[in-house]
Amino acid sequence: SDQPSLTSAERSKLRGMAQTLDPKVFVGKLGVNEGIAKLLEDAFKNADLVKVRFNAEREIMEQQAQSLARLTQSEIIGSVGRTATFFKLGKSE
Repeated sequence: SDQPSLTSAERSKLRGMAQTLDPKVFVGKLGVNEGIAKLLEDAFKNADLVKVRFNAEREIMEQQAQSLARLTQSEIIGSVGRTATFFKLGKSE
């Protein structure tokens, strides 16, 4: 399932759309694990764009975001403060 990478124009458009979203998934002190990945996967069933709020410091958050993107085969389209926005094309049934 090799998802083509987004163009910068697409990313920019998605970031704009993401500004009005509220975080749907929260990553606590324990960091990223299968449970968090599952929550994000579930969130992707309702939306292609999901905001995730991290509890960790910025550097650690970056690493957590990367591993969460790997676990869910999604793409990080941007992050502000401790919130990152993930994108994954919906599985149309």
